[in-house]
Amino acid sequence: MMHKDSAYAVGIGIRYLRFPEGIMEIRDNRRCVELTRYFSEVELLTTTTAAMLLNSSRMVAQKLLLKLWKAHLIKCIEVVTSSAPERVLKIWVSSDKLLPRSPNEACRLAALSVFYGRAKSNLPGFTWELKRRNKSKKRYAIMTYLQPGEKKKSTLLIDAPRRGEEPNLEADIIIFPTVEEAKALTPVGKRYTADYILLNRDIPFEKLISDPVK
Repeated sequence: MMHKDSAYAVGIGIRYLRFPEGIMEIRDNRRCVELTRYFSEVELLTTTTAAMLLNSSRMVAQKLLLKLWKAHLIKCIEVVTSSAPERVLKIWVSSDKLLPRSPNEACRLAALSVFYGRAKSNLPGFTWELKRRNKSKKRYAIMTYLQPGEKKKSTLLIDAPRRGEEPNLEADIIIFPTVEEAKALTPVGKRYTADYILLNRDIPFEKLISDPVK
């Protein structure tokens, strides 16, 4: 039995919202500029991840995201998930990037964005790039960073299979919806984390990811 389900577990419906009429002008808003920089790297954010990156409340992050949307700098979609209970998530996408092609792809990208939100300020020399698998076309992320005392960056492949999907066997770290799924489904030699762990800001970064499964 899963006691703590993820809002990003499975997407079952998606709605693409139109831009508001007219374009809002944003004047000298440092936090809006900061958010646009994150969007240029991660492409997609949830309100929760934006709040993490800004070290703010969800309410503050939501207001800033709405400003960017009204300025036509980011797009907005609503995703219905089959988590328990069923939820509707707002997901924000950089205006110059393609929108997720399915509800599940949106949930996958949302989970990856949460990992980005936790790693961005904790790893020196951090970079993040989204890629697409050749056959399945599913998105994953390539992360690079500098380990203490090293001059060459380390590179890790991050995957976020949603419920019922097979993980990418080339991944170094796999994000599952729940801890129970992670413990049951992570291949030997791989490391895992879960949506719920990443979303819990009380868990320090160094405890977010498991040791390699034996």
